[in-house]
Amino acid sequence: MITLKNISKNFDGKIVLRGVNLTIERGEFLALVGENGAGKSTLLKIAAGILEPDEGKREISHELKFFYCPQELFPAQQEMTGEEYVQSQIESGVPFCCSDNSQVITEFTLSRQKLKMPVKLLSGGEKGKLMLCVAVCSHADIFLFDEPTNNLDFPALILLERFLKSISASGLIVSHDRKLLNNLVHGIIEIDSENNSLNFYPDCNYQKYVEEKNKNLAKQEKDYQNYLTENKRLEKSAQLNQARAQEIQRGSKIPRDHDKYIVGFKKDRSKKLASCASVLEKRISRIKKIKRPLSRLPFNLTFEVSRRSGDVVLRFKQFQAMNESLKIGPIDLDVFCGDRIAILGANGSGKTTFLKNFVEKDSHQSGFSIGSNVEIGYLPQEIIFSESQSILKYFSENSGLDETNGRRILFRFGFEEGEINKKLIHLSPGEKSRLILASLMARKANCLILDEPTNHLDFEALDRLESALQNFSGTLIVISHDRYFLDRIGVTRTYLMDNGQLKLIKDYHEYEDSVLSSQSRGASV
Repeated sequence: MITLKNISKNFDGKIVLRGVNLTIERGEFLALVGENGAGKSTLLKIAAGILEPDEGKREISHELKFFYCPQELFPAQQEMTGEEYVQSQIESGVPFCCSDNSQVITEFTLSRQKLKMPVKLLSGGEKGKLMLCVAVCSHADIFLFDEPTNNLDFPALILLERFLKSISASGLIVSHDRKLLNNLVHGIIEIDSENNSLNFYPDCNYQKYVEEKNKNLAKQEKDYQNYLTENKRLEKSAQLNQARAQEIQRGSKIPRDHDKYIVGFKKDRSKKLASCASVLEKRISRIKKIKRPLSRLPFNLTFEVSRRSGDVVLRFKQFQAMNESLKIGPIDLDVFCGDRIAILGANGSGKTTFLKNFVEKDSHQSGFSIGSNVEIGYLPQEIIFSESQSILKYFSENSGLDETNGRRILFRFGFEEGEINKKLIHLSPGEKSRLILASLMARKANCLILDEPTNHLDFEALDRLESALQNFSGTLIVISHDRYFLDRIGVTRTYLMDNGQLKLIKDYHEYEDSVLSSQSRGASV
């Protein structure tokens, strides 16, 4: 259906893709995975025909209709209203099967008021829903999705998953949502950052891919160690034979052996040993050389605390806040040392507004108080940096570390020496998240407040973040709709934010079941 042949692409002299070949067959839904900056979005754009490769060609069936969902809307699209964006997609040739898309828009909880607003004023989740409305209403033969689940709430996430399971179209998806990949894809394509090529894992969901990848890595390490052992054995044997041959040769020159037969025997023996050593050396030269498996320094993330906080970390008493269209509260809530609280809820329900209004205000604001010895570390959902600041300068100012230690920690977070003076405006979303996580780690805060922390992170970073939070001894408040992440971090209390009010629920499964039940009732009406 779509074939990429010998595709190569570089940016400013840096090779991103080299000699890549890829075919997406009819009915095949694949996931594209790789490290942050490996070239996943680049490959999707080339497959969509939006970006031209430096070498190679893209072949596509003439009758093929496809839909491309970018990670972020283009600047010109951000200036449109929601209605204008949908209309522009229709006019650009996106095929629609819904004569009236109002039902889909209602399911994604986008109000007519929101659709009349400029797209740039919508939240990240609402922008995602807008793009997905167009995707669901299309009858494309192939879908190309770049992180479609970022910022989505549970209802939209479940709608997307149900839609993708129900269609017979093909697809290529970049996503950090491991539950979605487990439930959806038929195979995994991995971009290998070492040689900028593709590794294929057919008939794999995410979990099976991890197992197969670990097996391959273990086999590569075993083969390399066997190669080293055999090489050393042959070298040692050759050296011993050569040494014995030389020793016999030297001994035969001493006129103590008067028997010419013994002298001849020793000469023959010396020649045989020398010949054997030569054979062994040739065997060594013919052994297929095995490269040492790439072993990068691990993404080193740990959350230590400089000191324990008081027993009461945060106390909300009739707390209230406002954003442009929603009143938050009144909220009564006590957060205790060691709590691990997850806050769920639909986009626009007030989750981020709630966090920002007490994180960014002082402790004397009416309705809440901060306990003794509490040090807060905050990761916001939308990260906005000063355009002129460099990575190293930002980290030094926000971590309190000197430049030498700053360079060391940044290197362990994937920022190499040649990159640390790069301006923040040029960072990818995943690199921005890594930088803030590095700063939080260095500050040793005892209360972490994380708003959608899994957005944009690659699988290695997600795994390290989850492990670090499992071992964190402080207090955690997290907004997340990443089900795999919530299962791993040991949540002790789960709250649902609904129209500005917090409600205690059992866990995210209760919310998920409620959403599924509601959507099933809606579908049957």
